[in-house]
Amino acid sequence: MAGTTPIQVGISEYDFSTDDRPLVTNGVGSCVVIVLVDDAGSVSGMLHFMLPKARVTPNGDSDTDAKFADTGLDAMLAAFEAHGGRPTRAWAKLAGGASMFEFDGFDVPIGEQNIEAARDGLESRNIPVRGSDLGGNEGRQVTFEPATGELVVRTADGGTRRL
Repeated sequence: MAGTTPIQVGISEYDFSTDDRPLVTNGVGSCVVIVLVDDAGSVSGMLHFMLPKARVTPNGDSDTDAKFADTGLDAMLAAFEAHGGRPTRAWAKLAGGASMFEFDGFDVPIGEQNIEAARDGLESRNIPVRGSDLGGNEGRQVTFEPATGELVVRTADGGTRRL
């Protein structure tokens, strides 16, 4: 192991660990975190996306790929392969998708839309989900430990769940 300093993954970002360094992200409310792992390739990746589907703004610009489940997963998978991972032998864990507000202006809360987008994206690529901590109404901090394959989810109320 090269070191134990965690790799911080921000909102609308993804990053990778190839040396068993933990991947950590904060501020996971209605966002969803997808962790991809290829044990044989010794690569783990974490995507922290905000919205289910990319959109183009009125001026024709699109937001960063990692902001969205669809484009974020595509971009992350391309980088995952560049780091030596293979989607055909990968597995995933998920966290997030909380309903943070009683009314968020959508028929289906954005957290639920994000959960569905993550599951659909992985299912369409035949990537199995080995564990998840989804829904609810509390924010999370998510840490993935590549050395053990454990996803540690800390909630705003002080709870900790290990998957």
